[in-house]
Amino acid sequence: MTDQIVNAAPMVIERGTQDLSTRSVPREPELIPQHLPKFYLFTEKGPLEPQLVVGAERDKVFGSKSFDLRGIYSNHSTVFANLVNAEGNACMIQRVVPDDIGPEANIVLWLDVLSTDVDLYQRNSDGSLFLDALGDPVVTGTTSGYKIKWVATHNATVVDAQNYGALTQVPGDQVDSVTTTQSIRYPIMELKAGALGDAGNLAAIRLFAPTTASGEMPTRMMDEEKAYPYNVGIVRKPDANSTADVVETLFGETTSLVTLKPGTIDPLTDSELYIGSTLIDKYQNISDPRYAKIYGDFGDLYVYENNIDTLSADFHASETPFIDSFSDITSDVSTRYLMNIMTGVSSFNVRYHSIAFVDDLNTVRLSEFTNIYAKGGSNGTMDNATHAALVTNEMARYLDPQDEVQDIAVNVESIIYDTGFPLDTKLALCSFVGIRKDTFVVLGTHEVDQRVLTASEEHSLAIALRSRLQSYPESDYFGTPVMRGLIMGRSGKLRNSQYTKTLPLTAEVAVKSAKYMGSGNGRWRNGFHFDGAPGSIIESMYDINITWVPNSIRNRNWDVGLNWVQRYDRRSYFFPALKTVYNNDTSVLNSYLTAMAIAYLNKVAHATWREFSGVSHLSNAQLVARVNDFVTNRTLNIFDDRFVIQPDAYFTDLDVLRGYSYTLPIRIYSPNMSTVMTTYVQAYRLQDLQQ
Repeated sequence: MTDQIVNAAPMVIERGTQDLSTRSVPREPELIPQHLPKFYLFTEKGPLEPQLVVGAERDKVFGSKSFDLRGIYSNHSTVFANLVNAEGNACMIQRVVPDDIGPEANIVLWLDVLSTDVDLYQRNSDGSLFLDALGDPVVTGTTSGYKIKWVATHNATVVDAQNYGALTQVPGDQVDSVTTTQSIRYPIMELKAGALGDAGNLAAIRLFAPTTASGEMPTRMMDEEKAYPYNVGIVRKPDANSTADVVETLFGETTSLVTLKPGTIDPLTDSELYIGSTLIDKYQNISDPRYAKIYGDFGDLYVYENNIDTLSADFHASETPFIDSFSDITSDVSTRYLMNIMTGVSSFNVRYHSIAFVDDLNTVRLSEFTNIYAKGGSNGTMDNATHAALVTNEMARYLDPQDEVQDIAVNVESIIYDTGFPLDTKLALCSFVGIRKDTFVVLGTHEVDQRVLTASEEHSLAIALRSRLQSYPESDYFGTPVMRGLIMGRSGKLRNSQYTKTLPLTAEVAVKSAKYMGSGNGRWRNGFHFDGAPGSIIESMYDINITWVPNSIRNRNWDVGLNWVQRYDRRSYFFPALKTVYNNDTSVLNSYLTAMAIAYLNKVAHATWREFSGVSHLSNAQLVARVNDFVTNRTLNIFDDRFVIQPDAYFTDLDVLRGYSYTLPIRIYSPNMSTVMTTYVQAYRLQDLQQ
């Protein structure tokens, strides 16, 4: 502040404006469904990190072909992902790739340069070549210069791709017929697709140099930055037999203005133009969480700056003797980046004198119509056995306390389904609930592409699955056995589906759970519960393998945590109950819905910690009140009025002594499942009723 009142001299001291209209806007909590399945899928494209997607977002990130049940990427997990998505339930989808998948589709652009004598031609007053009566240019002599051509190659193997960004000069295939000098091939730039898989082979790049013949040039930038402007575009084919469509930038533009000079700034917009710093980000956003994630066709670009600088200087030196009114350069070497190395003409569309582009079988002529496609991408082996092995490996991460999957803030999945895996993978799925307390696993007794099991075989398998789940007790502190697991027996086929193979009835559980607990607002939907008819009636599956269970077998199945279906009437079947693997029938923890609610309460507890961690401006009483209010607000009216939720934060004596901790029990009051009915008939005389 420079204006101070120092005496009574007449003046006005202006302080400007104080803004008292602003308000502190609290952060809206991220809305996620309570039923949030995680699926591991083969996909057409996409990142390898799990993505929270639903609807059109799935296609944008992973490609629509990924979810075509008759496509090459489809398997039983794809079916489940589609079933849940059809109910508007977001999913965590993680792409898995086979070990034998190829490298990212890629492009390597080289400039093949032969130092040799080149012809000089008679020129017209506008700088164009003079043509004789036969239409041929007239040679007037020779000069020391260069014959050059662009060559595009690609890395075909994973081993080759390891040299990305580390290529060196190699001998070219041009030879001077007089001196037998061989050309040198310089790597100029490398691009690789944004994702693994053969879908990357459908994308191409266009590189071309504008001139006054094609439109207005950015002359101010050229004068101040001394760099030639180039245009870059990206195109993509829907499939191998289609024509390419232009891919627009994030701002809807079909091309981007770039330069090959590092640090170039556009004086009109103050934006950077160097291709190595700007091109990729013009087509994607994967790092700024404020905006939607968009994955570009190309994920990385490496520019061999030293080679460009060397060649630009060489070309500048050879062209300096021919500087005229059509040249962009001056004799000053600082103008070397004004040399147009892409097409060999000045901004006035006048050919250089000492640099000649040649055409061979492997020459690529850069132009606005030349599509240089990425190559080398492949999918690898995508069968059920490979998929199961990849999922098994991923499950091991859930037993590693150092793995990022333990970060509940970003890995928000809540449930995983056995979609028809072999036994080893079924057992591995149990790891999903090993460390995290906010997850649930639903296991099935059927393996896709294998025979349908008998009742006794399903019972035996349930014993094995329950035994593995028992390795992960709910609480060793309180001595609470495992509860966040459910074993669903039986198998059948999906009604009205392109997928015709037999699936485990975990698919029916997934659909019903998605309808009831899968809303994006985080609330259970009133009227869609499935503990009792009509919600418990099987709607999505038919041709169920076992539909009659005698009482003695029901007792056996119940003891090992095996759920089943029974006839509801002559035309339909139903779930008589959905029981967790918890082993005490008097407890509310044997209810699937109660266990799912508890899993979500653990997410709320973590969100509470994130909200108040580091707080130092509140007294203990104030902190307890704020914490309880936070939990109450996060759980209000989200469970379809099934439960009573009561947070009871407090400070233990040790908490007070430590000064940095507090304790947060969250009470859930839940009803027991009603599964057994005792009935009898009492006979009376009609007169007894009248009396």
